[in-house]
Amino acid sequence: MMKIRFNPFEDRTDRDVRNFLGSAFVGALHKGDPAPVVQAISKLGQKTLPDPAQRYIKARYDQYSGVLTQIFADPLLGADIYAVASLLWDEALFFECHEWLEQNYRAVKGQEKKVLQAMIRTAGTFELLTYDRKRAAVSVAAKALSVLESDFSQVPESFKIQPKMTRLKAVIKNA
Repeated sequence: MMKIRFNPFEDRTDRDVRNFLGSAFVGALHKGDPAPVVQAISKLGQKTLPDPAQRYIKARYDQYSGVLTQIFADPLLGADIYAVASLLWDEALFFECHEWLEQNYRAVKGQEKKVLQAMIRTAGTFELLTYDRKRAAVSVAAKALSVLESDFSQVPESFKIQPKMTRLKAVIKNA
């Protein structure tokens, strides 16, 4: 059967491409330099990849370039991990949002860690939905929402959690 679309949940090559690019992008965010993304794109360009993977790489490069330009132009934005996560979310870079927040997960403790995990799950929910993994998305959304409903005041304002919670509720309701 011929593969028609990019799907990192069903294809190992797609998963490797997504993870490699996502890691390079998070590296670029940390360094304040797009070089890791450029290097990753160059390395992937040396491989023979199926058309869906090539289209994904090009689309991600375009998105990454736009986001990095915004972040590098505004030092205050780049200094706020939650504002960066919100920008990634707004650009539908859910996997990268998940990865970005996860990088910061190890550094926090207590209630903040619990809330950050819920935020990571929120991004994960929409990454799952991007690839029609509804059952898993509903499960992850319910876990995220159970924390966020009681602790949403703990979420930094720059993450803009209320609209995301509304979307999580819709995911669960429409299950």
